[in-house]
This record gives sequence, structure tokens and C-alpha cells, in this order.
Amino acid sequence: MDYDVIVVGARVAGSLVAALLGEAGHRVLLLDRSRFPSDTLSTHFFRAATFRALRQVGVYEEVQARAPHLTVNYNVVDGIAFPEAVDRPEDYPFYMCVRRITLDDILVRRARRTPFVELREAAKVTGLLKENDRIAGVAWVEPSGRGEAKARVVIGADGIRSYVAREVGARAEHEEPVHRAMYYAYFRGVVHVEGQGAEFHYRGNSLVYCFPCDDGLTLLASSVPITQFKEFKRDPEGMLLNELRSMSALAPRLVRAVREGEVRGSGSIPGYLRIPWGEGWALVGDAGMVMDPWSGQGIDQASTHAVILARRLQEYLGEKVDWKTAMRAYHLERNEFSYKTYHRTCAYAADLRPMTREALLRRGLI
Repeated sequence: MDYDVIVVGARVAGSLVAALLGEAGHRVLLLDRSRFPSDTLSTHFFRAATFRALRQVGVYEEVQARAPHLTVNYNVVDGIAFPEAVDRPEDYPFYMCVRRITLDDILVRRARRTPFVELREAAKVTGLLKENDRIAGVAWVEPSGRGEAKARVVIGADGIRSYVAREVGARAEHEEPVHRAMYYAYFRGVVHVEGQGAEFHYRGNSLVYCFPCDDGLTLLASSVPITQFKEFKRDPEGMLLNELRSMSALAPRLVRAVREGEVRGSGSIPGYLRIPWGEGWALVGDAGMVMDPWSGQGIDQASTHAVILARRLQEYLGEKVDWKTAMRAYHLERNEFSYKTYHRTCAYAADLRPMTREALLRRGLI
């Protein structure tokens, strides 16, 4: 074999898997169609689960120095505010928001300098190689020409429109239709609440986020029912500003806010939980599981799944267990970590109001 593992997709999940396997002495080819630094459409709010994964590959200190620690949950539901300190878990009692152009670049550079990892950027995978009904490698095209390589394992870490998942015919354990649209942009000049807060502003079935992030910017985002998607698509800037200004506890603090960069968004993100392995292949990150981004859980899930997969692959590559045993363990552990979060996200995506009403009742605010 040319490599032990080929990883398709070099963003959060892909770079983490590659770095962890490379550090363990396994030969890894890491391919991505982009050149880094490269931005991508994504939420980028994360918590302790991601911090633990970043620490495992030695980039936690670099990431945490890029943006403020958000130590306050600042929630406002239909004008009722209830700020609460982020006091758990004890090892990481804060959140962070780091743009993907920053976070992904840190992880790609970490993978690039890892022993036994070969990174090829601007490499678009064009085919999967098979031997005896088992995936055995990939073919790709890059500016210098075409390439082809074989490996014991091919990993699809290539996102929501995963080429690998499509080519292997990965089946879903659960699927959820599109319920919401999300639009966001970065601003300077936002006045923040006292202390560093992660702000969640609810108005009926709409939600606005306000997160201080890297480079002194603030992420302002809006999650709305999918029925509003056509209006957002026609006028993303106007609709986003309308949503921001409709939040009474936020609007006065946006008077001097100036947008940097374009308004970005999507109204085509479903929910799915795929069976994440087959003969010679595995899926990780958004290739294996996607949730509506309203809950901001994507990076926590992707990074944790990457750590789990790398550990199980090391057992297989080190000949401690056979392929099916390793992958069944990965599948089970992934689902144990994600099942509750996935189904909660799907359950409330259509209507956030039962969740927010329960939160107010629990605190005696209504």
C-alpha cells in the first residue's frame, strides 16, 4: 500500500484525524480541494469538547489566544434576559468563537508539520479505487496533473456534500428535513454586554447570535424558520439587519456597528446521521453527521468524532483488532456521544418556542 490512510478533506475533522494518526507513526495522505488559508460556510462556536481535541494535537494554546473566552451565557427570550455564568465543565468553563479561516488554517498547518502526513492542497478527488468490493484508494486531480494512491483505509472528511459518502452509498440511520435558514456576517463596533458573553436572543421562533470572535470582530447571525428563506435569499443584508434590529436587548448596541465582508448563509442544511463505515472506508465530521446549525454543535461533534475515529483506527492499524471490530466500536462510541445532542437539535429545529418556554419556566421567569 502507498499509505495506511487517505483522508479526503483537511478541515476540522480531517486535519485532526491526520495529525493524530501521523503522530502515531501511520502514513497518511491528506487531500483537500482548497488552498489554505480558506474560509468555508460554517458556524464556528465551540466548547470543551473541541478544546480537548485541540489539546490532544497541541494547538489549544494557539487557538485560545486568538479570541476572547466567553464566560457568560447571555440569554434573552422575548425581552426577558437571564445571563448566567458558564461554570461547567470545570476544566473549560467558557466558550469560544473563532472564524473557520483562522481555525482551519491552524489545524492544517498542524497536520502539515506532522511526521508521516503528506498534505496535498487544491487536490480534487475524482474517484475511489476498489479491490474485491473494498475501497482501496483514491484518484484525484491537482494543478500539476492527476494522481492515484492506495491505502488500507479511506476516510471521508469532506463535509455535508461528501463525495466519499455519495460514492460508497453511505446509508442514513436517521434523516431530518430542512427546518431553518441561517445567515451571518462579521462586524466591528458592536457594544458587548458586561463581561465577555455568548449572546442568544430569541424572538418567537427566530434566534440571533452575538459572539465576539478573533481579530476583534463580532459574529452576528440569524436563524429563522425555513419559510423565510426566500426573503433572505432576495435580500440577505436587509433581512439580517431587520432580524438584528428586532432584538430589543441587542439593537441599541449596534448603532456604530460596521459590517466587514459579505453576508453569508444557507437554507439547505438538513439533519442526517449516517452509518459511518463500510469495507475499507469511514466517514467523520459533517460527512457522517449533520444537524441544523441553530444549536452551534457542529465543531464539537466533528472534533470529538475525529478523536474517536483516530483511536479506533490506531487499534486496527496496529493489528490489535480486526476492521469490523474497530469500526463497530467507532460507530457505537460516536452515537453514544452524539445521540442526545443530535435528536434534541432535530426536535427543536422546526420550532424553538417549546424549548425557550421550558427554559423560562425552569427559572421561574414566567
